[in-house]
Amino acid sequence: MAKNNNNNNKRNGVIELWGHEFKKAAEGLDRAEVVSFVTELIKKNETLLKRAEHLASLTKLAEKTIIDADNLAKQVQDEAGEQAKAEAKAILAEAEEQGQKLIEEKRAEALARANREAETIKAKAQQQAETMLEERIKEIQPELKDNAKTLYEELLNQLESLKKQVLILEEELDHKLSQPPVETLKATIEAGKADNDFLELLQPVEEPGEEEPEWELEILPPIDLTQILDIINHLDSLTQVARTELIPQIDKPTIMVFLRQPIELVEILETLPQVASVTEDTTGAEGKPRKAQIELPRQTVIQQSNN
Repeated sequence: MAKNNNNNNKRNGVIELWGHEFKKAAEGLDRAEVVSFVTELIKKNETLLKRAEHLASLTKLAEKTIIDADNLAKQVQDEAGEQAKAEAKAILAEAEEQGQKLIEEKRAEALARANREAETIKAKAQQQAETMLEERIKEIQPELKDNAKTLYEELLNQLESLKKQVLILEEELDHKLSQPPVETLKATIEAGKADNDFLELLQPVEEPGEEEPEWELEILPPIDLTQILDIINHLDSLTQVARTELIPQIDKPTIMVFLRQPIELVEILETLPQVASVTEDTTGAEGKPRKAQIELPRQTVIQQSNN
């Protein structure tokens, strides 16, 4: 079939090469057409080469763009990650701060509520204590009155006894003073039988103690009159003690102690079985009577109350 085509071409006076028809010249192919064809091929080839280079450049540019885009995307991703971390850290810090503030507020509210409840409980307890104290005072008030009355009667009896002793001493003194004192004293000295009682009566009369007491002994409730009288009797038996006075207050009776000479009264009281404890008040002003509080043995008071 190709041969037929070539033959047809030859018959028509043209030659087909590379898909292009060339006129057949007497001496061969037409030189001008061949040159023109080759020139056109070269131009096409150059155009194709330029396109290829352009495509290569575009390809490189595309590859570079892709790489740059990847790098940029990675950079953006890294920056976005860092920014996200920073924002997350800031959010966490703010949340922690807000949480801390909330905790402090809740703690303050709880503390305030606890303080209010504590004040309420304290007020109720204080009210109950006052009520119990009032009831206890009402219960022991008759007993205290009876004790005070008994003590007052005993003091009156002691006073009457002292008055009788004073009257007896006055009678003895009047009797002895009715005798000639000089002759009586001279006869007594010559006989070597000095009358001690008479000599004592001739001595100047001394006041029984100082004007101000040296000690104030406050008896704490519960009160036991018997124990208090035992303490007073023991103090009166001491040579350093000039006298004692009892101030019969209902709630806290007080023993006033007048001294002839200094004495460590607290140490002496601590040895008494009628004393459970002694607490000296060291906050008193200088020059004032020293003060102490005495607590009686509670077991003894309970036993006597039961009896």
